[in-house]
Amino acid sequence: MSSSKAKPTTHPDFGEWSQAEVFRFVSQPRLEGAPFLIGWTKDTGAVSRMTADHLIAASNASAFCQIEPAGFYSLGGVTVADDVARFPQSRFFYSPQSHIAILRADEPQFNRYEFLDAVLDLAQQYGKVEALYTVNGIAALTPHTTTRRVFGVFNDDAMQKRLRQFVSADMNWQGPPHVSTYLLWLAGQRHLRGAGLWVEVPFYLAGHEDFQSAKAAVSLLAMMFGRDLDLRELDRLVADQNEKLALLEDDPETEEKIRALEEDESLDRQEQLSLIEAVDSALKGFA
Repeated sequence: MSSSKAKPTTHPDFGEWSQAEVFRFVSQPRLEGAPFLIGWTKDTGAVSRMTADHLIAASNASAFCQIEPAGFYSLGGVTVADDVARFPQSRFFYSPQSHIAILRADEPQFNRYEFLDAVLDLAQQYGKVEALYTVNGIAALTPHTTTRRVFGVFNDDAMQKRLRQFVSADMNWQGPPHVSTYLLWLAGQRHLRGAGLWVEVPFYLAGHEDFQSAKAAVSLLAMMFGRDLDLRELDRLVADQNEKLALLEDDPETEEKIRALEEDESLDRQEQLSLIEAVDSALKGFA
């Protein structure tokens, strides 16, 4: 199909779709019954982005659609990293072999409700997906040497019951709603089942790519979706990062702070900042 801007049309399978003008399609795969994952590009420990990226790679998914940026992003808000200009993007991927749909997106800067509403329109009116899944990292006073726990937020009692076996505990949170939580709430208003996974990230890895947390998320989603995915690249990245972090033990003061966290002891603010600086130095230039 042409990549020209789509207009509202009557699809032979999906009927009248009022939000079609928001999207630019390059193909129209059948998404009925597929799990639909949302991965945000900016997140604690880069968990959300890496989860989406590794699911896309492991399932051989390809892009089929993107959201037009006008109205949702500042067109002057281009970022440059490693001499490469990066524009805000929101792209949908689909894997025919694994039957998984994925949205890899920058969070909208404007018209957040309209953006999320359009995403749900694609999920329901065009795709008729099985359920919506979000993944995020959450900073915690835990060391990198322990297993990452995964907490769950659900918008449906049946969904909670079905997925209870996969998550450590329900999420307790007070404060402004995260965009993922807001999306789950909106999905619930439409009777689209959804689950939000929140993976612990050691606070001193919050500003880095926490590959162990990403692996925990991808592995869990593979089990939840009943898919067999190749995680060897993630395994390699986890091993390389752990090798770098093992060098922290060469400094007695840093090692003492990590051991304190392993014993579930708290660190004061200065100790936390000191540990963050030590980890930043150890991972400088990594990945």
